[in-house]
Amino acid sequence: MSENVDVQNGEPNVDKYGRAESGLDPACSLGNSFDFERCLTSGPLAADLRLAVGLDKVLRRLGQELRRNGTKSGCRGTQADRIGTFISHDWGSRGSLKFMSLLLIFNSRAAAVIAVSVSVTVALLEAYDVMPRKSAERLVGGRRYMTQSGEASLCGLVAYLFILCFWQRILSLCGRSASVFLDKLCIDQENEEQKERAILGLAGFLDISDRLLILWSPNYFDRLWCTYELASWLRLSGMKDTTVMPIHIAPALFAITFSLWSSIIIFIYAPTIRGYFLWSDVRRSGSDLLTFDVVSGVAGLLCAIVGGVILPTHLSRHLANSLRLLPQQLERFSIRETNCFCCSHHHVHPETKKHLPCDRQLIFKMLLQWQQDFTGSAESVATLEAFDFRIRQKLEPWVLRHIGGAHVPFRMLLATSCVPLMCSTIDYIPAMIELGGVPAFRLGLDAILQSFVLGPGVATAIMMISAAGFDCKNHVGCDLFFTLLKSTASTLVLAIIWASINIPRAILGHVGWQLAVGAVLVVPTIAIFRCCCRSAVGPSE
Repeated sequence: MSENVDVQNGEPNVDKYGRAESGLDPACSLGNSFDFERCLTSGPLAADLRLAVGLDKVLRRLGQELRRNGTKSGCRGTQADRIGTFISHDWGSRGSLKFMSLLLIFNSRAAAVIAVSVSVTVALLEAYDVMPRKSAERLVGGRRYMTQSGEASLCGLVAYLFILCFWQRILSLCGRSASVFLDKLCIDQENEEQKERAILGLAGFLDISDRLLILWSPNYFDRLWCTYELASWLRLSGMKDTTVMPIHIAPALFAITFSLWSSIIIFIYAPTIRGYFLWSDVRRSGSDLLTFDVVSGVAGLLCAIVGGVILPTHLSRHLANSLRLLPQQLERFSIRETNCFCCSHHHVHPETKKHLPCDRQLIFKMLLQWQQDFTGSAESVATLEAFDFRIRQKLEPWVLRHIGGAHVPFRMLLATSCVPLMCSTIDYIPAMIELGGVPAFRLGLDAILQSFVLGPGVATAIMMISAAGFDCKNHVGCDLFFTLLKSTASTLVLAIIWASINIPRAILGHVGWQLAVGAVLVVPTIAIFRCCCRSAVGPSE
């Protein structure tokens, strides 16, 4: 992790709202006497504080605004009556992981739809000779067919990357970019008085927000301000319209997705590359062709194994190890023990040596005002204990149900690991139109099984195996050993899934038996994912 960490307290040397960046506590500009006057508010925000920002501004420059050490910038928020999504996160976690999580949540579905649409369009243009096409021989279901050479897959990849990165920018040009609250951009960092008023009125931002998005990291429930945001939302709406996203899921899914795409592109374009380097097969010996085929095959295999298995296994292992600690973290939750910047430094700023007012006292005082929302009575002495009880007994089951497992919702897999296989099998469309009948049915069956059984099966198998059994990451050698061990297990399971899809249909020549094999594979896949979605990561229903 690139962030500096305070060793004694185990937390980044910055508070929720960037005091270490500014070098000045907001209250200091109003004098030390302000300590006794500061208080959080939960009422409506003043009109000049009701600021929201387009998600395109949060995502630009690879999410620089999500990094704690990013360049300091003035307020870019604009006045708004409502905020679409309140982004709750801790500044100690990596900005790159939060950036990829936002891409996955907000952009991946549009990227998948447009990538598949572009691939279908290209395939149809090739089928009706509007675009020039090159045929390639493929083994499908034990039979060889002349399909297209891969332009649909390549165009799909380009469209997916472009939309994934720039979808919010495209929407902003149409005035439709998602409206979000990000503290760094929606709280004026230049005007100290405005900054102080906005921080004290933080609950007001949640009051005008339609959804809460929690970018979860292992330190989230240990941070006082993150807990206050959660308490405010819990008071306003329970956990309705809440999305919890562990920030390590996105890089694991994207690693699988782009490794699949790289392997497919290498496999499809290997003959073209061979023809470019070995420009005349007639003038080359058979050993040259064999060597090139072996090299291209090894390159595709390395892309699939390293990028598609080893890297996501490593990321999934670390996510699983963090999630193993989550039940104990919630069972022992106490808001009195959460960390805040001021208390960690004895209320003296480590750089400016100026006095820091106590944020903990402010938040505890606000919880006392919310006592009836947590206790249902007017006994103020029990408020903090009642809030802890609410987290342990009420919120814990909800959190564990949504982020406590190794499963990913099928809809999220449709937007990631399924897309490369969908786009690659769309190349079958010209052959299906030309052949028709039973051959077209076989090609369509192969496309369905590859896209909706093998695609989601890859990500699910890797994440479940990564989370299974004993694990260790306290030593570099031990960490590497378990990554390689679980990667090997994942590779074997994926080989079995691939074999179960392809070998029976290659052996069974009758189309009825092939259809039966396909049904046997699809039905359990649907059943497994229906069960997994009950404990998957995603928004509450």
